[in-house]
Amino acid sequence: MIDPTAFVHPMALCEGSTVGARTRIWQFASVIRGARIGADCNIASGACIDGSVVGDHSIICHNVAMGPGFLIGSGCFIGPGVVLCNDMWPRAVKQGWSIAPFQNGALAIVIKDGASMGANSTALPGITIGRNAFVAAGAVAVRDSAHPGYFRPC
Repeated sequence: MIDPTAFVHPMALCEGSTVGARTRIWQFASVIRGARIGADCNIASGACIDGSVVGDHSIICHNVAMGPGFLIGSGCFIGPGVVLCNDMWPRAVKQGWSIAPFQNGALAIVIKDGASMGANSTALPGITIGRNAFVAAGAVAVRDSAHPGYFRPC
């Protein structure tokens, strides 16, 4: 269901999903396969939100790749080109891998309220990025933000 106050650009693909009040989805964005977008969000051009959940007041920038199994909190900023990974064993042959757990509520990555991910950063599967945490541009988040040693000096 798309809230009547939401804006979906005519060149965006938005099907089988829920979009909250006053949310804006721009051209060439895809919001598909049960994705749920909260109120007052901005989904920039080229973003793909495939079965993930995005809280209220969040910004998903250009060309973000977000497949099934991601929970993005409220007030989050997901920068341009961010990649969230949901596959622990990325191979061309997907024998034994199933989307079903993600469709039934399993989570690959949790990004808590107020967190930000800088441009071209990547989050690997199975991690939680904590409330108000910041992942630097170009960084690869490999463990929970509360984990000792998460932040390393340059």
